[in-house]
Amino acid sequence: MISTLVFSLLLVASDAAPRVADAPAQEAPKSKPKKICRTTGLTGSRIAKKQCKTQEQWDQAESASELSVKGKAGTTMPPQMDTGI
Repeated sequence: MISTLVFSLLLVASDAAPRVADAPAQEAPKSKPKKICRTTGLTGSRIAKKQCKTQEQWDQAESASELSVKGKAGTTMPPQMDTGI
């Protein structure tokens, strides 16, 4: 009787173990964002540089460069000429 009980417990325990191990495998794998590669010309060089970024990173870089250009527009004063009058 005890051997039957032990045998049935082992059977149940061995059947439950693979279900726990299979649970993480059934989760959907996280997909990596698609990389977009662009070639950019460097000033003073004939060799182009290839840059690969996600669409989100390209958008952030573009908005940062636009803010940089807009922030600098109109902030510099031309030198004042001394007329000597």
